[in-house]
Amino acid sequence: MHTILSYNEFLNEAMVVVKRKYTDSHPEKKVSNYAPVRERVFSFVKDKKTVTEAELLEFLRMLNEETGRKTNIGWVNANLKFFNVKTNETNKTKTYSLSKDGIRVHSKILLSAN
Repeated sequence: MHTILSYNEFLNEAMVVVKRKYTDSHPEKKVSNYAPVRERVFSFVKDKKTVTEAELLEFLRMLNEETGRKTNIGWVNANLKFFNVKTNETNKTKTYSLSKDGIRVHSKILLSAN
């Protein structure tokens, strides 16, 4: 026998819970399980541990050529909660690495894909 999903369950079936707290003041956090650009960027940063801004821009440029999308550093700035950004004071270069939330999202999505 098939289960009929309610409207809210139907809308959230493509979401993966990446952080859960059991109080109203800290609701669970969900992300979509299908985001090809996010997954490619996360995999690139995780494989290299830390990347400079120039390397990240070059990767985004290559990604745009492959996918036909217009992803730029603005996408990274809009999703800063997934990245740790450090600025070197001597030469003013920025380095990016995955934050705790970024690692959690990346691993949850990989588990749900398999």
